[in-house]
Amino acid sequence: MGLKNLNGKWGLDSSKEFYWEPDVEGGYRVYKVKSVIMEHQSPYQKIDIVELETWGKSLFLDGSLQSTESDEFIYHELLVHPAMRVHPSPKRVLICGVGEGKSVREVLKYPTVKEVIGVDIDKEVVALCQKHLGKTPIDDKRVRLVYQDVAEFIKNYRGEPFDVAIVDVTDDLDGPARSVHQLDFYKRLYEILGEKATVVVQGTSAFSKVKNVGFCHIYEILKEVFPFVIPYADYIPSFSDLWTFFVALKGIKDLTPRHEIPRDLKYYDEYTNERIFTLAKPLREKLGV
Repeated sequence: MGLKNLNGKWGLDSSKEFYWEPDVEGGYRVYKVKSVIMEHQSPYQKIDIVELETWGKSLFLDGSLQSTESDEFIYHELLVHPAMRVHPSPKRVLICGVGEGKSVREVLKYPTVKEVIGVDIDKEVVALCQKHLGKTPIDDKRVRLVYQDVAEFIKNYRGEPFDVAIVDVTDDLDGPARSVHQLDFYKRLYEILGEKATVVVQGTSAFSKVKNVGFCHIYEILKEVFPFVIPYADYIPSFSDLWTFFVALKGIKDLTPRHEIPRDLKYYDEYTNERIFTLAKPLREKLGV
């Protein structure tokens, strides 16, 4: 199976037996496809939902793997719970990048939550994921979805401040989330947060980079806006990669958990929480921490 069989630079090959995903410069990750569930071009990006031999039903956006049914819980539990547990009483939560709705599912496990606003530029991604990847509680009465460019929503928002913000957008500089990876975005986000607030940002791969923003770039931007920014990382099996995240704090000075861990989690626990904030030496050197 050679690159000549690709219809483009990434995606399903002509036989639709393999899915090619760009990795490091000049390299690819290749996934064996069991079945193609759907292919769709939205106004913003190419949406592919395929069943992989190893990982089950999986979502690709513009050729980049976003999640798989086998281990999405690892990513979303890591993304949501460290930041939610640090806030004294998270009532209003902003989710930037709804996607499959898995972050909404995790946020609603906290009884203090009264309102969740989920913003996503691509309504078709959300609808197709609900249809093909399993229902999530995006229709809960506490949840309001807004289909708009995240940066535009932040810029024009005039409502009540948020206690927690979850920034989970794609990291492709040529993609629909490019306006998020800017200093002005985080300055404005800071303004619409409450006096005490936590923010979590998915920081991309710790090692490989094709055309994404890079976790060091995200870290430097966050440090210019927030007084406390703490990196953490863990291995995501389906990504075959160490994935980074950042917790940024406003009016809170430490990562002391203030809530019990929800009982039905599959991956994240107290031991995991201690481990993920202990970065390996190469990452500490890259970040200068």
